[in-house]
Order: sequence, then structure tokens, then C-alpha cells
Amino acid sequence: MCNLLKLQAFLLLFLISNIWGQEYFEGEIHYTITYETLNKNVPISYLETEMGRTFSAYIQENRYIMVFDTEGQNGWTKIMVALEEGYTYTEFQNSDTIAKTKFGLEKNHLINFQRNKDLKKQVLNEICESITISYQPSDPNSFYTTFNGTYYFNPKYKLNTKSYEHYTDGFWNLFVNEAQSISIRNETEFYPLFKSVQEATSIEPKEISDEMFELNPSKVVIEKNTPK
Repeated sequence: MCNLLKLQAFLLLFLISNIWGQEYFEGEIHYTITYETLNKNVPISYLETEMGRTFSAYIQENRYIMVFDTEGQNGWTKIMVALEEGYTYTEFQNSDTIAKTKFGLEKNHLINFQRNKDLKKQVLNEICESITISYQPSDPNSFYTTFNGTYYFNPKYKLNTKSYEHYTDGFWNLFVNEAQSISIRNETEFYPLFKSVQEATSIEPKEISDEMFELNPSKVVIEKNTPK
């Protein structure tokens, strides 16, 4: 009987460790988005319609999806980043195609990258540290001239830094390497047009079905080139 109880206890601990002892975060996060215009010709209502007021993120270790509630003529926007493949897939609700874009080809000029010692904010009742990234786009036809972003993170929502080491767009590999976790508040500025704040309102650790990452079979995937 003693041996049986020990076996039962071991099996229980084994099951708990497999359910809750996952090394990297997997789950669902919901964000709200607010905007501040820097140009009178860019109204906040336009930003809300074309870029959304909210978005939801569905995260696995090697890939993630963001779904924005955009309300323009294209309907909602779904972006899937397949880290192991090295591609981003962008789908619009009212489009019959899905754009497949190779990431890691951007060659923007990094102006500033720093972990802020004193710049912290409370997100979901917990104090979060922050990292600032500033850069200039290499594309002379870019709609903005300078990007500034401050990202707040909580270490308990851990990411696998190896999965992100080639995801250099927006220097996001540097952020993940330093923070080793998800950004749950993003304060960004696309100078000289607008600023935005994306902040998590709920975080639910849970298993995300692989089916969510299957491309819509009724749409044609078109590979697009990203300017270097």
C-alpha cells in the first residue's frame, strides 16, 4: 500500500509538471490600442479603422498570430509569423489571397537600443520593466522617417530566444534576447505621423491548437519580395 501511494503521488506530480511546467509561454493575449496623431492630416478615426482598436495574439513557442479588428474595406487583418520557416503570412478578411513575405531582409539603421533601469509601468497589476528601440527605415519611400518604441515586459511570460534570433525586423530579435519574454505594453511612434499604445488587458496561458496556424485553403498564397 505504501508503494502504491508513492506511485500515485509520483504520477500526480508528473502530470502537474507537464501541464504547468512548460518552459516557454503558450497562450492567448488580448490588447487594446489607442492613438495620438502627430499630423492634422492623419485623423485618429482613420487610424482606428485601418489599424484597429484591439487585437488578439495567439502564441506558441515557434510561431504566433495577431488578429486585428480593422474595419476598412479589407475587413479584419490576420498576421502569422512562422519563426522556423522565416516567413510572415498576412491575410485580410475580404481578400482572396494571402501574402507570404520573407522576414529578416530589412536593413534599417539602429539609432538606440537600451534596457531602461528606471522606466517601469504597471500592466495587469504587475510592475513591468521596459526596453527602448529607435531606428530609421532604410526604404527611402517609407511612410515614416523615424521609429521610436518602448516595450514593457513581464519575465514570467517567457519566450525562446533561439526561435527569434533571425527575426530581425524592427530589431525584435534584440528585444527578445534582452527581455526573454513577451511585450505586454507597446508605446510606439511613427514620426512624424502618429503614436500608438497597445496594452494587454488579459493574458491566458493555455494550449493553442495547431489548427489555428493552418492557412485558409480557399485562398491563394502569393510570395512577395521585401525591400532590402
